[in-house]
Amino acid sequence: MASNLNVTELDFDQIKQNLKNYLKTQSEFNDYNFEGSGLSTLLDVLAYNTHYNAMAAHFSLNEAFLDSAQIRGNVVTRAKLLGYVPRSVLSPRATVNITIDVTNEVGTLPDTLTMARGTKLTSSVAQKQYQYVTLQTQTADLTIDSSTNPVTKSYIFNNVSIAQGYYKSLKYRVDNDIENQKFQVSDSDADTSTLRVRVQENEQSSSFDIYTRFETLLNVTSTSQVYYLQENNSNYYEIYFGDGVTGKKPLNNNIITLDYVYTDGDESNGANVFLMSDSVGGFGSSSVTTVSAAAGGAVQETSESIRFNAPLTFTSQNRAVTSDDYRAIIQREFTNISSISCWGGEDNDPPDYGAVYISIKPIIAETLTTAEKQEITGTILKGKNVVSITPYIVNPNYTYLELDVFFKYNPNLTDRTSVELESVVRDTISDYNFNQLNKFDGVFRHSQLTALIDKADPAIQNSTVRPYMFMTITPSVSEGANNFDLSFTSPFYESGASTDYILASTPFKLAYSGTIDHYFGDIPLENTTDRQVIIYKIVDGKDVVVINNAGTVSPASGKIQLNNFTTYSNASIRLTVTPNSLDLAPKRDQLIAIDALRVQITPTVDTIAVSGSTGTIDYTTPSRFR
Repeated sequence: MASNLNVTELDFDQIKQNLKNYLKTQSEFNDYNFEGSGLSTLLDVLAYNTHYNAMAAHFSLNEAFLDSAQIRGNVVTRAKLLGYVPRSVLSPRATVNITIDVTNEVGTLPDTLTMARGTKLTSSVAQKQYQYVTLQTQTADLTIDSSTNPVTKSYIFNNVSIAQGYYKSLKYRVDNDIENQKFQVSDSDADTSTLRVRVQENEQSSSFDIYTRFETLLNVTSTSQVYYLQENNSNYYEIYFGDGVTGKKPLNNNIITLDYVYTDGDESNGANVFLMSDSVGGFGSSSVTTVSAAAGGAVQETSESIRFNAPLTFTSQNRAVTSDDYRAIIQREFTNISSISCWGGEDNDPPDYGAVYISIKPIIAETLTTAEKQEITGTILKGKNVVSITPYIVNPNYTYLELDVFFKYNPNLTDRTSVELESVVRDTISDYNFNQLNKFDGVFRHSQLTALIDKADPAIQNSTVRPYMFMTITPSVSEGANNFDLSFTSPFYESGASTDYILASTPFKLAYSGTIDHYFGDIPLENTTDRQVIIYKIVDGKDVVVINNAGTVSPASGKIQLNNFTTYSNASIRLTVTPNSLDLAPKRDQLIAIDALRVQITPTVDTIAVSGSTGTIDYTTPSRFR
């Protein structure tokens, strides 16, 4: 008879109704009142029990898969099966030079001075103080400068790497009677990239063996001093060692020392003024000079990020072969990334076979530092990329947009003034720039922007946006003739008249012209679609060519080459062109960004919306070009 019971329902009310229907078919329950309090309560208990069991089974099954798991511990466990270790919180890092002044010290000074790992500094960001610590033990020689009066004596520590956070050291004893013994890092906000693992024979031993994190099975033997890192179900990182086959196994009663930095994450990114809070060698007089500001701080990798990156890393198998492999490896191990683009040399312009190109937009600055580039090519990618392929890191190529924005509005539909509406539209454009652009796949979609402007306020009837592309160059005075190669994200618009300039520029002064303003322009070249760049000045309202060959303009490819000109100063020059399309798409290392200072907004009352057909007399529309 149980086959008459419908077991496909999950909803509580339907489960209860199915139980009633089943009982009504049984002769034992003829003429029973199933709505009565006693039997109804029993049915509630049965329905709730069935419902809870069904939901528990449903949730449990979801937690068994990487795509649907919601509990972080389960996401981490599924990622582990793919060989993926989630990234920990990362501390902002800076590079500084530290000078210890010992000019006024009496007595004999040591020839060298050692600054220990974990020496503390301080910095302030947004009126909040943060602690930084040194990441390496460094030694400096005594420097005596006899050219000063009085003679100065100091120890100078150059290019010291510091990280925001608090230095901590833990000790564990190895007990091989415990199967698969693991050693936990006791802070959930620990930066595992600062983790140092040392093993000593016993507590009295003064020597340590340094163990490195396991990355690949290549050359790992039974004596390899490696450790394995993983995140456990409690959101703490822990390490364990080899079994004597793949990695050396510590002996009973060996002492494991873990020291690391735990941090506040990305809160102090941008810190650039540092002060010593610890003395070095007992000498308290010190000064700190910033080489590079703090950057790279990041929160712990989220479950969604793990879901995205784990399969990509598994696909690459920790080997950089395709451009997607390079992207996955770099994103996993380098954090100062706002956007990244990778492409093979065969897709480069011009083609460069045997190379792979990487362009990264950092979180704070516009380009990576030399040290960051070296870290990627020399550390992160070393041993992972194919020997015959050479990775190159190129700086992002920014194309900035200047916008002329016009919108019609009906003042009867809003309490806002035209100035307030203009502010709303400006905020809309700023949000679009932040959310859609400034990344390597950030396409400027003209219709999307106008649609957002139209929706910004009910009074706005329609809008028009005229985009113009520009780049800014800074010529050098000391290096003689200047040369620039500029590549825009779109071909250039050409009017039918060959005498119309494609290229426009802000005024600048040539080296020999003194106070006279000059401009870039262009003229057609015979037997080619390219145009020749000229430099001209304006005399009595007419353009007078001063230099008739200052480079070339290639409208079809969106490129400009400038050469053979010297300027009076190194003041920047803005070069503006009109794109051939209202939609602009970046390629390879290109980024598109709207310059908020060059957004011109013109609100106009929609006379037709206000006055009907009589308003057509005064109704105007903006032209396509200036």
